[in-house]
Amino acid sequence: MKDNSARSESNRHAKSARPYRSKRHPPCDQCRRKKLRCEAQGNKSCQRCEASASQCSFDLTLPGRSTLPELRPSPAEQDDSILPESTGIYDESHQITTPAPTGIPEIEPEIQSGLNATSVDEFFLPSQPEYHIPERPTPQAIQTLDQLKGFSSQVIGASGESDPWLLRHCKFDDHGFLLFHQVHFRNAGGVPLEEKIPVHFLVSADHLYEQRKEETRFPKRDRAREELNTLVPLECGQRLVSLFLKFIFPDLPIISRSQYGLSSSQTVPEISVLQNIPVHLLAAIYASAQPFAKFDEYLCVIHAYSAPSTDELWRLVFELLFEELHTPHLATLQAGLLYLHKPSEGKKSSVADSSFVWSFVGMLVGLATSLGLTLECKPMGLPAWERRLRRRLWWAVYAEDKWRSLMMGRPPYIRHDEWDVTDLDDDDFQVDQMQIDFLLSPDEGLLRDGLHMKHFQYFARLSRIADEVQVRLFSLRASQRLSSNFDASLDVARGLLQSLKEWYSLLPSQLRLQNRLFATIDRSGPRSHCLHFSYLLLEVFIFRSLLRPMVRSAAPPRLFEETEDPTTFTNVVDDYITQIIEASEVEPVPAIDMSEEHGAGNAVLKAAENCAATVLRSVMRMSCSDLAGFWYSWSRIGFATVSSFMMLLIVQAPSKEHALRARRLVYMWRQALRGQSQGCELLNLALVRLDGPHWAGLARNFFLPKHVKEALDCTIDQS
Repeated sequence: MKDNSARSESNRHAKSARPYRSKRHPPCDQCRRKKLRCEAQGNKSCQRCEASASQCSFDLTLPGRSTLPELRPSPAEQDDSILPESTGIYDESHQITTPAPTGIPEIEPEIQSGLNATSVDEFFLPSQPEYHIPERPTPQAIQTLDQLKGFSSQVIGASGESDPWLLRHCKFDDHGFLLFHQVHFRNAGGVPLEEKIPVHFLVSADHLYEQRKEETRFPKRDRAREELNTLVPLECGQRLVSLFLKFIFPDLPIISRSQYGLSSSQTVPEISVLQNIPVHLLAAIYASAQPFAKFDEYLCVIHAYSAPSTDELWRLVFELLFEELHTPHLATLQAGLLYLHKPSEGKKSSVADSSFVWSFVGMLVGLATSLGLTLECKPMGLPAWERRLRRRLWWAVYAEDKWRSLMMGRPPYIRHDEWDVTDLDDDDFQVDQMQIDFLLSPDEGLLRDGLHMKHFQYFARLSRIADEVQVRLFSLRASQRLSSNFDASLDVARGLLQSLKEWYSLLPSQLRLQNRLFATIDRSGPRSHCLHFSYLLLEVFIFRSLLRPMVRSAAPPRLFEETEDPTTFTNVVDDYITQIIEASEVEPVPAIDMSEEHGAGNAVLKAAENCAATVLRSVMRMSCSDLAGFWYSWSRIGFATVSSFMMLLIVQAPSKEHALRARRLVYMWRQALRGQSQGCELLNLALVRLDGPHWAGLARNFFLPKHVKEALDCTIDQS
């Protein structure tokens, strides 16, 4: 009786308990997708499918089959799907047909109850499938990462909370996705390779960040595109994009011509293309191209009477940009880079950059790293245009960090051991399906497009040398070590000057400034002045570092408490000093031997003076169109740096002869700035930095040796 009773009780529990779903009894596709309990009746449809009159996968396949769940939900199932069909992740054009892998582990919400109702011994039955080596991963289709509507992505770092070395073991679908509810993992594809880490992206639904967007949102612009089209009608916008391609793209190639249907022969985009460009990026392109409207016959006439407000365009960019930071795309970074290079006009052109600029650079670097631009994308499963754009964007961000770090005296944001993008090559500037189109003749088209491609390639390589100059000569540790050590400074400088020489030797002849006999009025030729000035600017910084240890630093002033009377103490100290030392000892005194005419000190000083003269000649030869073209916004600081360099040559001149030579350079540099700044506000800060000390007199602003004062008292003709 006891046995019969126990047996009936066991049968009753067996009928009511949920059976363990091993691979021999998988759920149907509908229940698996909805994560619902599946109750099949023999080899027929499950109860849920029968109740909803839905077609059950058990009717189509034999029990025990193991296939991937259907990825594209039907319209009736949109509410229950993991990823809506409208996201565009599963584009029809990218579908590939491959056999589905077997042995996919199933995620069941009620697995715990199933385990409780199953005997532990069942897990060790011989009939259970044995563990085997994972099968070959599913082939992955090449698909865009940036153009997923309603979703944004950010890279998962090596030490991120989602371990990339754990994710590499996941079974991604044929588009590289591991789908969860509104947050998904995307395998980059093609990596890891040898010496490359596994790369994955976290793809999140935009609406998850709506509350955070509200926190940084300006007064909401519900009709931003209509507002932009009112400021700049679409027919004018087409021409502004064409001007952007002609005047700015060679120096800042941060848009994709393939994406917009542009090439050297098709420079005007279709209106439908403009309507699909994000508003903040399109407004930034318009605002950047506005200064060149005079080179378009239609815009020249239109803007003569009613030019759109550039300030309003930039404001629109700024507001939308900060809203998009929560759900960034490449367009967010593109707009940010253009905003960083907006020209300083009016009074702002004579004032140094505020701390906002360097903070903004840091934000763009952070944005680039979040988008995974620090990682080499050539092996990734992305469209060709997107890979090219990501690589060019990285080098544009890299250049901003390095040049502004050097010129603003800030430690760079980008560390050399945290990125692995290779140097740009010609392939990074190609256009899909039309490698190079020609306007007039094949030779002319090849020359122009080839030089435009080469220009930014050489600038990116020069930016790497700029990083070396900052790290090896002007970083905190380097400055502390070298500022009083002339020999060590000279050793470092020799290597950097050699790097610059090698870089210049590889320049195409058309980009070498001295080979250009006539100014290019319409700016369609190679833009060599900005590139050449950047090269000379690095020479200025190198020689500036060599001038540091050539004189002794003055003793620091005595510190006193606020309760003390500084005047009384200073008078006593000054009287004492005059009794024991000569006045010349508080003036700049050479710290190295300058007596040998052919010694290292004199050689360096003459080379520094020649460098200053070369920059002077370069600026004097620039035409109005050269200065009116596109210049990187940090070039304004570069010209001011040259002013400080020439002033240093005067103050530290070791002899009257050197002082007279330096004074002549400063005088001519001042005249050049005054003349060239008439139509170019880019030089205003450099002129202010030069005129400021002269306004009250150099002797009142600097401790000067007697021979320098004598040189300054000479008339300009005598010097």
